[in-house]
Amino acid sequence: MESKKEEIFRLLSTKACTKQFVYRNMLNVFQKFKQQLQHLEENLSARMASIDNHVELKFYDKGPFEAQLKFSGDTMVFMMHTNVFDFPDDHHIMRLPYIAEDKMREYCGLIQVYNFLSDSIKYNRNGDIGILIGRIFINKDNHFFIEGKRPLSFLFNDITRHEMNDENVQKIIEEAMLFCLNFDLVAPPVDAVNFITVEQKNNELYSSGIPTSKALGFQMNKDTD
Repeated sequence: MESKKEEIFRLLSTKACTKQFVYRNMLNVFQKFKQQLQHLEENLSARMASIDNHVELKFYDKGPFEAQLKFSGDTMVFMMHTNVFDFPDDHHIMRLPYIAEDKMREYCGLIQVYNFLSDSIKYNRNGDIGILIGRIFINKDNHFFIEGKRPLSFLFNDITRHEMNDENVQKIIEEAMLFCLNFDLVAPPVDAVNFITVEQKNNELYSSGIPTSKALGFQMNKDTD
């Protein structure tokens, strides 16, 4: 029977080493996202300047684990998680022959992509909500799949065949950007904004506007009569 010490060594030399490799790979992948975001900003900014210089595009490198792309009223936020994840037994990837062939392939790093209103970040509206566009899971083989909004979750749902390369990084960013541009801020029903508290008026209205998100509209007290 294998000793406890040997079992510990086996797990360290397989699972722990794999997770460390995935993390290092994720740092490289996230750099690819930053490079593509910056390239997109430079390309589109140059083209938009001759049409309307008020439509601002700006890339922000926020450190090792976050990057932002502002395009007019929308901002995409890319956030790399520092941990590596496994999946429950009933998750769809756990039934794939690709995973069964090598169990270490199921351990994935994570990049999350959110859509915020640019004003939410500009005016530091802490109550505003960002919409999750997609969760990008990437394994040790640099294969990936995406959970989240369509079409990203439809186009990239097979970890067996999708590999994270420059072409796919560009496709992911472009599809996410199109989702943001086509997801408009909708005015809420008038009954949902009948009231405003003094605190909201004092803390929000004059400085930055009423707390807002694309998904929920204006976050106000609703008349329950």
